[in-house]
Amino acid sequence: MNLLVLGALTLVVDLPQWDTKGIVALSVGGVLGTFGGRSANLRAIRLIGPSRANAFLTGGPLVAAVVGWFVLDERVSVLSGVGGALVLGGLYRIVRSGATAASVPVEGSADGNNRRNRAEAGSSGFLVALLAPVLFGLAFVVRKWGLEFYPTAVGGAFIGAAAGMAVQVFSDGFTGHLRRRLSENLRRVPWWFVGAGFFTSAALLAQFLAFDHLPAWVVSLLQGTQVLWTLLIAAVVLRREEKIDSSLIVSILIVFVGVAAITIQY
Repeated sequence: MNLLVLGALTLVVDLPQWDTKGIVALSVGGVLGTFGGRSANLRAIRLIGPSRANAFLTGGPLVAAVVGWFVLDERVSVLSGVGGALVLGGLYRIVRSGATAASVPVEGSADGNNRRNRAEAGSSGFLVALLAPVLFGLAFVVRKWGLEFYPTAVGGAFIGAAAGMAVQVFSDGFTGHLRRRLSENLRRVPWWFVGAGFFTSAALLAQFLAFDHLPAWVVSLLQGTQVLWTLLIAAVVLRREEKIDSSLIVSILIVFVGVAAITIQY
């Protein structure tokens, strides 16, 4: 869906002149984030559960800040640093509370109680979970760096999505899953995911537009608040799935104060 939506937009906007360095960087950013980061996060969820796996994602902006400092010469002011710490702290509280997702059995254990399988899966799961924010943080920096040479939000978003899709197709073909995946999706079109694809494309485009105004680590930080918006929307739409208590309200307020501090700075 990202390819279809963003590809259609590239036909109606003026794209800059071809720049190999920028296009390669945007492609690498797509592979790091769209494919690598998502794959690592989903694998970690399978191994150690969504709450703990997603808690690691709060480290993505930290990776983006450190790498952006060296690669893009981006500086973090005191006010921005305090705001970022508040946002990360609030998001961490939300994720750790398990408010956004329930735990799942650990892979390799029929009932989730096998201690040996849990220990083995847990140790490897934490490493995979740690890899996810590293890849996501790197992706934000590489994407912004690529836009310096090939300055187009629409084109950048499309190139990243295309690169991630290409690696996914290659991976499915290598593991023998491509034919089954195509057959299942074409036979029974998952329309809810088709709709979600439109919103994901809009979010991806907004991310690239934000790179023109904000440092890579701030874009990464603000995108990380999606867990908060998902929670609030789900509390309204899926009332039986999510509940908002006093502890969650405190976490939400911490995030909003942090975002406000960053907004004042920029």
